[in-house]
Amino acid sequence: MDIAAVSEESAAGIEQVSASAQQSSSSMDEITNHASELASSAELLTEQVKKFQL
Repeated sequence: MDIAAVSEESAAGIEQVSASAQQSSSSMDEITNHASELASSAELLTEQVKKFQL
């Protein structure tokens, strides 16, 4: 294998890692947003349940 081929393979690998990292970051942002929405819903539910407690 010559240096050009190794360089091309390395660049392709770096692009794959970068794309994977971006996808992971996007997924984590989505999870964070859903977790925040869930926490808000849980807080609202807790407030509603307190109305029915004696």
